[in-house]
Amino acid sequence: MKKSGKISTVQLSLIVITAVGLKNHVTILPHLLPSAKRDGWISVLLALGLILIWCLLLFYIHKSTGQSNIFVWVETNIGMASGKILSIATSIFFASLAAVSLKEMIVWTKVSYLPITPPILEIILFTGLCFFLASTNIQTIVITNTFVLTAVIVFGIFVAIANIQFKDFSLLKPIMENGWSPVVSGMIYPLSGLIELIVILFMQQKVHGQLKFKVFTLNAIILTWLILGPLIGSITEFGPLEASRQKYPAFEQWGLVTLGRFIEHLDFLSIYQWLTGAFIRVSFFLFLSLEVLSIKKKRSKTILLLAYSILLIVANAYSFSDVILYHIIGEFVMPFTFWFFLAVSILLSIFVFSSNRRKRRPTSDVQENQKATVQAEK
Repeated sequence: MKKSGKISTVQLSLIVITAVGLKNHVTILPHLLPSAKRDGWISVLLALGLILIWCLLLFYIHKSTGQSNIFVWVETNIGMASGKILSIATSIFFASLAAVSLKEMIVWTKVSYLPITPPILEIILFTGLCFFLASTNIQTIVITNTFVLTAVIVFGIFVAIANIQFKDFSLLKPIMENGWSPVVSGMIYPLSGLIELIVILFMQQKVHGQLKFKVFTLNAIILTWLILGPLIGSITEFGPLEASRQKYPAFEQWGLVTLGRFIEHLDFLSIYQWLTGAFIRVSFFLFLSLEVLSIKKKRSKTILLLAYSILLIVANAYSFSDVILYHIIGEFVMPFTFWFFLAVSILLSIFVFSSNRRKRRPTSDVQENQKATVQAEK
């Protein structure tokens, strides 16, 4: 592996938009719509409000730890054991998220356009590509992401504009027809996507200069829009009931797209969107699973990355129905993702607070001693 360099805040934001945005744009909707239905957009906005408050916590941690690797900082200022346990748990969790994203992509591929292709071939090929990208450095990953994201954005704007003729915004009413219960129950899904903004904190040592608070807030707003766009589109194009029945609402909208009278079936463009999003997400999370461990030796990094890649292949080789996967993601993966990253951020803030308090205490003791000396001299 080459020695990784620094990236700009814009490049970091772009990779967050792709890696985290895939989950917000695709994975969240089939769980949010059945839960909150037409009021799902209210759940998303409320989730944004909570995340913006949480971003203050992230910014506090960042300001107190500077540009150092957050887990190295914990090892240095709190204790080696605490830092190692936290970094290992986070590393395993990122590898698990990569495995879930890979499984979801493989299942969608089989259902939509490669029904008779052996999934194991797709798994090995895709994991191999992700392994090679993750084994480079963060600069290579962000450059690759910049190229693929450009087309993804263009296609996203295109499908939104092309389907304006089919949108009926009156379907968003009545608002809160069933009270607060569906809105509150649906909040866990956008929260599980938005809380992945914590990756910015885990990448702070790779960024030029200090991160400003607006980096956290702007990314939160953009990721929220990536949920709201396809969510409102699905409700206004298909109605809340039909949208809640769809397995992949964001991509069902491509079926409506036409160019004039003679050009139809442009939904093949959605294949590019999902594949590139999954490619960047899995590769970036594999890279992060190594980055949080602060491994210095090239050989050790390669061995661990290879081990994680093999585990991804083995974990995804077992075949089960998309219905089971749907329930696993909705009932376990998303809620656990939210609570895990929330717990990590709170734990880090406690570490930072205690460290800052210890640093201030010697200073105050010195000042008290100086005052006592002055009084004694008088």
